[in-house]
Amino acid sequence: MQQPIVPPNELSRLQALISSQLLDTADEDRFDRITKLMQLCLNTEIVLVSLVDTYRQWFKSRQGLDACETGRDISFCGHAILSDTIFEISDASKDVRFADNPLVTDAPFIRFYAGAPLHFNGERIGTLCIIDPKPRQLALQERQMLRQFADLVEQEITDRLQQQAHEQLLVSEQMNRSVLEGTRIGTWQWNVQTGEAVFNERWAEIVGYSLAELAPVDINTWLGLAHPDDLASSGALLAKHFSGELPFYDCKCRMKHKAGHWVWVHDRGRVISWADDGKPLMMYGTHADITEQKHAELELQASRDQFQTLVANIPGITYRCKADKDWTMLYMSSSIDPLSGYPASDFINNSVRSYASVIHPEDQQRLEHAVSEAVAAKQSWLLQYRVMHRSGAIHWVEERGQAEYDEMGALLYLDGFILDITAEKNLQQQLLKLTSQLPGMVYQYQQWPDGRTSFPYASDNIQHFYGVSPEQVKDDATAAFKKIHPDDLAGLTNSIAHSAANVSLWQYQYRVFKDNKTLAWLSGRAMPERLQDGSTLWHGYIEDITSVKQHYLELERLNAEYKLSQQRLEMASETALIGFWQASLKTGELWWSPVIYQIFGFDENITPSVALFKSTLHPEDKQAVADSEQRALETGLHDVVHRIIRPDGSIRWVHELAKMLPAEQNPGQILVGSVQDVTERIELQHLKDEFISTVSHELRTPLTAIKGALSLLNSGTLGQVPEAMQRLLSLASSNSERLAHLINDLLDMEKLIAGKMPFDIQPLPVLAELSQAIENLQPFAIQHNVTLQVDVTGAPTVLADALRLQQVLTNLLSNAIKFSPAGSEVTLTASQQRHNIQIAVADHGLGIPVDFQARVFERFAQADASNQRKKGGSGLGLAICKELVQQMQGEISFTSQPDAGTQFFVTLPSFEYKSSDRKLKESSVE
Repeated sequence: MQQPIVPPNELSRLQALISSQLLDTADEDRFDRITKLMQLCLNTEIVLVSLVDTYRQWFKSRQGLDACETGRDISFCGHAILSDTIFEISDASKDVRFADNPLVTDAPFIRFYAGAPLHFNGERIGTLCIIDPKPRQLALQERQMLRQFADLVEQEITDRLQQQAHEQLLVSEQMNRSVLEGTRIGTWQWNVQTGEAVFNERWAEIVGYSLAELAPVDINTWLGLAHPDDLASSGALLAKHFSGELPFYDCKCRMKHKAGHWVWVHDRGRVISWADDGKPLMMYGTHADITEQKHAELELQASRDQFQTLVANIPGITYRCKADKDWTMLYMSSSIDPLSGYPASDFINNSVRSYASVIHPEDQQRLEHAVSEAVAAKQSWLLQYRVMHRSGAIHWVEERGQAEYDEMGALLYLDGFILDITAEKNLQQQLLKLTSQLPGMVYQYQQWPDGRTSFPYASDNIQHFYGVSPEQVKDDATAAFKKIHPDDLAGLTNSIAHSAANVSLWQYQYRVFKDNKTLAWLSGRAMPERLQDGSTLWHGYIEDITSVKQHYLELERLNAEYKLSQQRLEMASETALIGFWQASLKTGELWWSPVIYQIFGFDENITPSVALFKSTLHPEDKQAVADSEQRALETGLHDVVHRIIRPDGSIRWVHELAKMLPAEQNPGQILVGSVQDVTERIELQHLKDEFISTVSHELRTPLTAIKGALSLLNSGTLGQVPEAMQRLLSLASSNSERLAHLINDLLDMEKLIAGKMPFDIQPLPVLAELSQAIENLQPFAIQHNVTLQVDVTGAPTVLADALRLQQVLTNLLSNAIKFSPAGSEVTLTASQQRHNIQIAVADHGLGIPVDFQARVFERFAQADASNQRKKGGSGLGLAICKELVQQMQGEISFTSQPDAGTQFFVTLPSFEYKSSDRKLKESSVE
């Protein structure tokens, strides 16, 4: 079935249809006579005067059909009004547009249809149509007859309106006479050109006179009685009417009453004739006493102003509307503007839009249903719903309203108040989201004097704790209390009663049964509030502490073990004379363990402090301690061995080892560390150093003589020696060389420890120093089949002693070559790092064993200390390197991975940085 399309002029067509004043009117003979005559003339079963409305076709006159209207979507006339020509269907059952139309398949079983459009105000508002249940086709004469009958119907529509207008005119004239007589309105006539005027008796009575008292009357009579302040505005209105700007002269002004007071009058008039020169001639009008009305208006205006002021200060929207489907607003306060983005004037009488149009579509049906139920029950309503702002934003509102009825109980209006609760709604949503993220349960618990209990609010976690939903306990908390362990119920009940009686904080721990019958420990905390109805409302939080309870005994056990460990530590600390301390370099505060009193020889009643500690320092070691503290600020490590002078005058050696967090995490510059009495170890070290020094010096002179003798023998100067003796002499010479190296290393270490090693610190080009080291070790590298590579970034200059730097590089490179596999590569690199130069020596050997890495820089330390070790060495090389680098104000470190190689790093001061820093300081001084 093909539905009729909507013509492009539908709006103007519907306006013309409404203007015809035919829709939904009673049957009229003028139209029925035409349809009956047409039924006879064209020998047809059904004749209709059909008017096509928005959704229907309505029959003003019908013959042969009982229905008074059908839907437009199934109408034939909807198609007929699309053209000025007659629309004819010979057999609708065979026409694809209508074959399945219900008017064809069911009564009246249309087969034949012919419709002539009916016009009004230039628009096609309907049809005059004939219908038969049998197929047929109109002859030319019949089509002409149909059109002529349609013209008759159009004429009757026009005549009908003219007759109605004439009747209304008669009624209006009679009514006007009655109104003038009933309301006692004064009338006047005025010849604008001559000034002559005619007033009726009522005109004179309004100002307290009779016409005889005012005779003779003319325009000056009116001018003499009018208030002087109103003449200018009256004249301006009259001029606008004369010029055609205003269709009427309409003026409210004051006139002097005979008794001396002023009366308000409403003058209305119109020029009804004009002189030949186009000037106004005769003017007629009325004169009404509106004094009481004016006073009432002034009082009403004052009342309205007061009302508007009150309403404007209400933080919400007040309204009154009709009880229709669109909620047509009769009044709405201006607060609707920020809520909807539209002014209140848009909604008054639905002039631009209805209030229903800004309600969110998903809320409309619920809202309408709730209001309808409240109206039917004659109750007020309280609803929350969404309003769509002009910008597209959504606002939540709360509406309170009630209906107003007349004395007979008939519904008159709907009055209400609308409050924007968007902020509260957002906060509520945020609160719900927050509570849903909490591991515990947020709730409100209420208890009444009669024993009733409920959870007015509970977060979703109540399901996890009690196995019930918030809805199940919203009005009755019994289901939750059934889950509480019987042994804990009495104590819980008593704690709640005590909190309610004293309006004090409630706290309690108790057990509940989970759905799987396992027990869980809960801990609750809530603050009570006394309500006006005598009940108590708690606001609180419950959390699951099962894991805490389960670990409580374990915590006690661990606590006992901790105390035992602490006792053992204290005993070990006393035995080893190791104390623990915490000091703030910024505030001077110091705490230390009891053992430190024993180490420093202090009485236990003395309060420790940084100042007290520094007073014990040996004068020769104060700078070393200060330097270590400064390094701790930069590196985080405080590591220094120094002497202290005890109160009894004895001197002890102590080893301080502490750590400091980075400055941004440690504003108090707090050091936490230990101190150990290492006097015996230092004394033993001194004894060992003295022994080594003595042995070294005693061995050096005879060893030099032995080396000279062996060299002389091996040179052949004294003659050839037997081959067997030559092998022994070569072996003796090699071992004497190794012994000489060992003695030299021992003597270097002795000088370094004693501080007697001379250093000539000067700027050195890094690339040249590294190239020289590579050149010196090249023969050794070729011997081990190892390639040497050097790589220097930029052209940095380092501050160092050239001889000692070469000694360090030689030692590191020889170690790297010695422990590298054949065919591998050893790299020597250097780069600028802020104010330092970092030199790195990297190999690809087996790496340093993990268990030996902590002892790499110790004297005589070797990873393979057995007699069968494959690589020779004294175990002093890296220890000497460390001492040399530190004496040159540098640092040495390494990284090593098994089977991946080792990389040693030597960091020394940069000449460029020191030079710029010195210039900056000199500039500051200047």
